[in-house]
Amino acid sequence: MILILYDNFLIFFLILFFPFIYKRIRNEKGFYGDWKERIGIYERRLIEDLKKEKNIWIHTVSIGEFLTILPLIEKLKKGNRIVISFTTKTGRKVAEEKLKEVCKVYFPLDISFIVKKVIKLLNPKIIIIAETEIWPNLIINAYKKKIPLIIVNGRISENSFNKYKKIRFLTKKILPYVSKIIMRSEDERNKIIYLGANEKNVMVGGSFKFDMAYWMSNEIKPEIIREKYKIENKKIIVFGSIHPEEEEGVVSVIEKIMDKYEDLIFVIVPRYIDRTKIYEKLEKKSIKYVRRSQMPVKNEMKVIVVDTYGELINFYSICDIAFVGGSLNGYGGQNPLEPVSFGKCVICGKDMFLLKYEWEILKNKGGGIEVKNFEELYEKMIYLIENPDIAKEIGKTGYRLILENKGAIEKTLNIINSYF
Repeated sequence: MILILYDNFLIFFLILFFPFIYKRIRNEKGFYGDWKERIGIYERRLIEDLKKEKNIWIHTVSIGEFLTILPLIEKLKKGNRIVISFTTKTGRKVAEEKLKEVCKVYFPLDISFIVKKVIKLLNPKIIIIAETEIWPNLIINAYKKKIPLIIVNGRISENSFNKYKKIRFLTKKILPYVSKIIMRSEDERNKIIYLGANEKNVMVGGSFKFDMAYWMSNEIKPEIIREKYKIENKKIIVFGSIHPEEEEGVVSVIEKIMDKYEDLIFVIVPRYIDRTKIYEKLEKKSIKYVRRSQMPVKNEMKVIVVDTYGELINFYSICDIAFVGGSLNGYGGQNPLEPVSFGKCVICGKDMFLLKYEWEILKNKGGGIEVKNFEELYEKMIYLIENPDIAKEIGKTGYRLILENKGAIEKTLNIINSYF
């Protein structure tokens, strides 16, 4: 009965907000949006290919979740065929570039008849959901089909937990059907059990983000990146994953630092390239910039705005100091381990609740700096510019913490393999 009500609610929601939803999922220039896949309509060639053997179906929402789980995918694709589903177009776009040989589709609407059809077409032997995505129809129908469904790298922020508590009547009926739930921390394990998960099926595995950081530190070579971008051997400050609400503050910090120091390069990476107003804000302050898509350029570069996807990691690898966005606008923060994976000094704002587990490890043990506002961000950056040895020491400490905390993916891989 509860799933019938859930289906009706979703259908009503889709009809009511269809113009807005269609705008988000339609095809756009540079983005493959195929709305048909979201209702389980695939190309005949793909359907025939998927029928040949059982597949591992991995669901990840967007860029961050995909990049975090990428090392696990690399291990699983040896001897297995992978199908990855995405909610967002940006996640799909980055995956197209990094995993050309792996099948990629959009995640279906979680309506019973659509989910049943998609499970049949994708032909999974196991379903893996990255982080904590609770999709009632997918979970229940996987259980009915005797297909193991595992939640990996599970996380529940305090905000999410408070929201889930309001629908505990639903989560209590759904979560017991999940085969295995692997949470980052003991605190998050307790939260998911409270919401209804079967205690014996929930374990603590640590955070994939430490493994991903270690993997990136070995995959990406900073010297090759500098040569690729034709960037001189100058100090580089990166403002990564900057949300629209943070752009004004970032431009202000850059303007003030530029007044004090000439021999610096600033890199701004907007979180949402299609929604950024960073160009207008820079022009308003008469700050000259170059877009990443126009590089390399003959003129000296002072400010680079990255208007391409999937390159933030490259810039983190060659920077000296990095501010990670989404952390001074109440959003909850982006991944601070990305710059730390290259031994770089990282600064985050006070709003890091989405990555509290990882950030607390870094911050409390001297591997990162937290600031309350943009004025303090400016002060800390000036201090680090004038004390480069301290910045390097913070970066080294952060990398040591990555080494000490990696291993979550290997634990998870062993559990997944036990189902084959």
